[in-house]
Amino acid sequence: MTNKVFKSVDEQIEILRNKGLLIDEYEKTKDILFRENYFFISGYRKIFMRSEKEKKFISGTTFEELYAVFVFDRKVRNTMFKFILIIENNIK
Repeated sequence: MTNKVFKSVDEQIEILRNKGLLIDEYEKTKDILFRENYFFISGYRKIFMRSEKEKKFISGTTFEELYAVFVFDRKVRNTMFKFILIIENNIK
């Protein structure tokens, strides 16, 4: 198993750009990556990739699209969790 080497936010953005991700608002992207963590992308990038082997984004894919999927998923998870807690309390 190889150890991951720490990358600065600027280096993370460069990696994403090298994989074909379009980044229109550099400072906004930098802020999001700093707050949310680069690795949130891991779970969502596959739906935007050309293929599993190539590991390049589909042409025209933007960071905003990738982040929007992450935010949508977070909202769905939070809503589900809220209602699961209500159901659990009512069952008790």
